[in-house]
Amino acid sequence: MENMRSTCTSKTLFLAVLLVGFCGCIVKAQDNSYAHMLNVTMTASQNLFVAQTAVNQQRQNMRVAAGQSPHGTSSTGQAAPPAIQYPITATDFQPLSQPIMPDQFANSATGIDQATRNTMRTFFQQVLTSFEAKARRDNFAHAFTFICAAALQVRNGKEPSNAEVNQMIASFNNRLAGSPTYYTFNPRQQQMLYESLIITGGIIVFLDYQGKQTNNPQLQAQARDMSAAVLKAFLGM
Repeated sequence: MENMRSTCTSKTLFLAVLLVGFCGCIVKAQDNSYAHMLNVTMTASQNLFVAQTAVNQQRQNMRVAAGQSPHGTSSTGQAAPPAIQYPITATDFQPLSQPIMPDQFANSATGIDQATRNTMRTFFQQVLTSFEAKARRDNFAHAFTFICAAALQVRNGKEPSNAEVNQMIASFNNRLAGSPTYYTFNPRQQQMLYESLIITGGIIVFLDYQGKQTNNPQLQAQARDMSAAVLKAFLGM
């Protein structure tokens, strides 16, 4: 499985480079613009995990009916078969077109002029480009790991370890590939969700970075709030 450690360790670096030219403009966007971005991302992805939770509960009920404990051990003490491990290609997808969400997110931002809107659009595009230069592109396990790694960095004040990153990639890959709802997403929905995850992860890091650089507690609080929502939804933390 392709390692995503380079993405996590360099996300602050590549965002720091981008922020040199973009910080002053992007901060002008009203807070609800970033809240909207997070809401779009969460809404698009929530059905994936709701469906998988139902599947997991059904499997748990079947284990109990078969004389096994919910934790995978039979009444005779024998371990249940291990969970299915899917190849990383199981969460690859084929994009339909050029990026969609940089335009949509920039156009939905409020409280800014056209020049700032154009700057935001460029920033969102470069976040995608920088991510795909380091991680497995067009892959949901890596995109979900990126936004969660960004949230963990903000919450913990440090980047996730290599082992934690690999564990998240494997977990998301298996959860998504085992979710019936994952296969109902059409190509456009897949591309939009993938881009939303990455851009929103970039914004979380951006808000935290800019808040610390300018000693702005409001930006830091917004980064923490967004991080908490991401971790609760995707990691149950």
